[in-house]
Amino acid sequence: MWSVHQGLAAATRRATLRLLVIGAALLAIACGSSPGKPAGAEAPPPPKPRNAGAIAQAVAGGKVSVLVYADRTRGHPIMARLAALDLWGPVLTGTGLDPERDIERAFVTAPRADAGGEAVAVLQHNVPPDRLAAGIDTLLSRSDPPGTEETGLGVPAVRVTVRGQTRVIATIEPDFLVVLPVDKAREARRFVGTGGFPDPTGDEAAVATALDPARTLRAPRAPRVPPTVRSLEAAVTLTQDGGAVVDLDGASESPEQAARDAELLAEEVERTTTFRIAFVKVRVVDPIAFFAEGDRVKAKRRVTPGEIDKLFGLLSAVLPR
Repeated sequence: MWSVHQGLAAATRRATLRLLVIGAALLAIACGSSPGKPAGAEAPPPPKPRNAGAIAQAVAGGKVSVLVYADRTRGHPIMARLAALDLWGPVLTGTGLDPERDIERAFVTAPRADAGGEAVAVLQHNVPPDRLAAGIDTLLSRSDPPGTEETGLGVPAVRVTVRGQTRVIATIEPDFLVVLPVDKAREARRFVGTGGFPDPTGDEAAVATALDPARTLRAPRAPRVPPTVRSLEAAVTLTQDGGAVVDLDGASESPEQAARDAELLAEEVERTTTFRIAFVKVRVVDPIAFFAEGDRVKAKRRVTPGEIDKLFGLLSAVLPR
């Protein structure tokens, strides 16, 4: 038998439902929502995840990574200095592909700074398919021993050896090239469907990151990073006069430790960028003022065009050929 109590409960449920409907309508109006799509209309596809960097790090075991917004470096003198280092020479030289003109964004990651043979690179380009195919054909013809097309990887790919370096280069539609060590070739298919890289958060042209930098950035003649610094990030913003502004940010263990780490980093940079010639002290760059901010170690330094020339000269002498 329908009781007064049941009637009140039903009325309460109806009132609650009406409130929810009214609330949803008010939210829609407040948010400026448009009328719903007609029945049968197709919804736009969801945006592709911008996860190319994360995929590359997972494939390479990457702890040291660099993301370059190449579209922001066009016309800046730093591009000529990068070209002089010939970092991309084994892959792009002679193919007709121009790093300054054709590359939009580039990402490189490796387990350590000195583990170039284990690095994975992802290049986002703007090259038309016919010119890209011609460039790949050129790579195959320049390879010694002769290059080969790789099958069974789920994506078009070639194996080439240039200047003693053997790599697999995979073409990921619509606009990505992935460069992998041979033993990682089967991971190329993981990049299918990627949307590339996150947009920059400011004016930076490049962002470099390192996890466990005391170990992963260890190299001859490089500044030693205290083991209490868990990670480091450097953001580089280019200036119109040919210089750059570098923002450094590192995670330490505590505010007290961050203060000690800041002192140690300043001493290390001074040690590795200063040389004595007879009785004269020569600095590649002026001292960098590191400081603690909570448990973070930070520095901000404007680098002049002349200092950039000196730094790239030092890099050309240190980097392996």
